[in-house]
Amino acid sequence: MKVKIGIVGLGRMGERHINAYSAIEGVEIAGLYDADKALMEQVSRQYRIPCFNSLEHLIESDIDALNVCIPTYLHHEAILKALQSGKHVFCEKPLTHKLEYAQEIKRVAEEYGKIVMVGYLNRFHPAFELLKEVLDKGIIGIPYYALFRIGGRGGHRAWKHRADKGGGAILDMLTHMLDLALFYFGEPAEVTSLFSDTVLKERFIDGEKVQVDAEDCVFVRMRTKEGMQIFLQADLITPSFMNTVEVHGDNGSFFGSLMPLFPTIIYCKEPRDIYAQGENVLNLQAANLIEKELRYFVDCVTGSDSPRDMVEDSMQVLKVIEEVRRQQNG
Repeated sequence: MKVKIGIVGLGRMGERHINAYSAIEGVEIAGLYDADKALMEQVSRQYRIPCFNSLEHLIESDIDALNVCIPTYLHHEAILKALQSGKHVFCEKPLTHKLEYAQEIKRVAEEYGKIVMVGYLNRFHPAFELLKEVLDKGIIGIPYYALFRIGGRGGHRAWKHRADKGGGAILDMLTHMLDLALFYFGEPAEVTSLFSDTVLKERFIDGEKVQVDAEDCVFVRMRTKEGMQIFLQADLITPSFMNTVEVHGDNGSFFGSLMPLFPTIIYCKEPRDIYAQGENVLNLQAANLIEKELRYFVDCVTGSDSPRDMVEDSMQVLKVIEEVRRQQNG
């Protein structure tokens, strides 16, 4: 029996999801929808997948799950419609732009007994999976300091740089690093917004100069109840994608990245587990992260894997973001 997926949103990420689902055995992409009718018809023809004339018709069709790849400010309504129609949901990050919306999604998902998974694909990267294992096994000892950095150029969609549309570096980029930090170290005892600004107030998007107002560079500090200091930086002004994660403990350090040009390094003051004293340099095998996370989602839908409560995780991310926003506006 195939899991039937409907996809809403056929931009760059939507197409990546089509290609990823196509590589997963036991999956059928049963329908598409996009508000841009010309784009929808083009993608429908290209991939030979039927399209629908409204989101409602797609949701009401014979699908098991809705895959959401539309702008953030539209997530809440689409997710609720899908859940109330008895469909599971995979949603590209962030889940939504307001904590109250996330709380409603959690309530409705529990009421209808459906899975909602959020696309925080960094968790599925081999380096960051390894970091979880390193921390759980105490390889680098008790962690006391961490740096999370992610940067990109932004600019391929105007809404991603407009505050009223849920754009900006916080929701587009920082959420990835917040999700990882909370996944590893839990809810913080203290959150401090160190810096937030719109460095590039004009963008050239689709050949036009666009005035933008969403923040494109942000620094945040978190402190855990144990006293660990965590610094997170995210931006939409780095000319080429950049990502690094460092965690330092009383027996050593971890360095990892999404970028294949960087090795994963585990430094140990004293040898632990399989890791020798000094630098352990690992070149981990690359993975298709979108395919990996969607395969996990499908396994959760079929019951062959146990779903994490990523709505609850997303609520924790949004709690931090709302505190950052409160400080910025205070």
